[in-house]
Formats: sequence, structure tokens, C-alpha cells
Amino acid sequence: FGNAKTVRNDNSSRFGKFTQLQFDVESVEDAAKEGRAVPSCHLAGSKCITYLLEKSRVVSVAEGERTFHIFYQMLGAPDDEKQKIWEGLTG
Repeated sequence: FGNAKTVRNDNSSRFGKFTQLQFDVESVEDAAKEGRAVPSCHLAGSKCITYLLEKSRVVSVAEGERTFHIFYQMLGAPDDEKQKIWEGLTG
């Protein structure tokens, strides 16, 4: 869905990813009780968010470029398939 044709690349990705790492850090006091000068740090979790980089590509396109591939695929679909798509978007 997020790829588009650009002047340099026929299949350029328009997505970005933000990865957040969550750590469980031991307190200095707890580390000292265990005889360590440096507190321990363990990876406790992570979260990855995907987002669209170029929303402007939906409304305007530079010369020699195309908007997102999905739009051309939807417009090129048979009429009965288009009807199914649009019906699924209502309500």
C-alpha cells in the first residue's frame, strides 16, 4: 500500500518505522546491595510503530512520478471488485 513510483525508483517505500525499546533499570541502591558498582539494565519490551512518510503524495505528484500503487490497482480493478471495495468502506 505504501509504495509509489518516483523519478529514481519504480517501487519506492513511503513508510517509516519508529522503534521504542523499553528497559528495566536496577536502582543504584539495589546494585550496591548485590555488591555491584553499576546497576543492571535488561530489555523489558519494545514497540514498533509504522507510519506514512509522504501524505502529500496523495494530493499532489511531481512530474514523472506516480502516487501510491494501491490507487492505480483499485482504479484498474473490474467494476464488480470496485463495488465490493467501496461497499466495505461504508458504515
